[in-house]
Amino acid sequence: MVFTFAPNAVLIGFLSSFVGGLIGMGILVAVGGTIIIPGIVAHFMTGAASGVIGNATGGRRGAVLGAMTNGLMITFLPLLVLPFLGNVGLQNSTFSDADFGVSGLLIGGAVQIGHAAVIGLIICSLAAVFIGSALTNRREAAKAAVTPAEKESQPAS
Repeated sequence: MVFTFAPNAVLIGFLSSFVGGLIGMGILVAVGGTIIIPGIVAHFMTGAASGVIGNATGGRRGAVLGAMTNGLMITFLPLLVLPFLGNVGLQNSTFSDADFGVSGLLIGGAVQIGHAAVIGLIICSLAAVFIGSALTNRREAAKAAVTPAEKESQPAS
């Protein structure tokens, strides 16, 4: 959906994300770690969206830096989640989205602490969604509300 807003930023985002992935892969090779090979589809989908959003908030510089950060994240986050995936029977598997990496780290860390931590994380996440929704609805209702003084100043139809 966001690709139509800035087609040039889509290309800039994809290329910058892919370069970030290559840089990350080079770092992993240099330190002798597990190598995460950059996936073209992941870099296109998430990198291009990062480029569009970065372009909207920071111009070309935002598109390049945001997408490159995305490329580095989708290279290093799967590496951090690998130990947790082994515990659930998915050893040596990676998923190439930053959102999976972040949520995987949160849930995997909570599992290490105990079942109560997982339940607490789920409850906190649900509470955050409900509070965010309530605040958004409240803000929208405040924008839509018209005060009596504004009604008087509007011309009659």
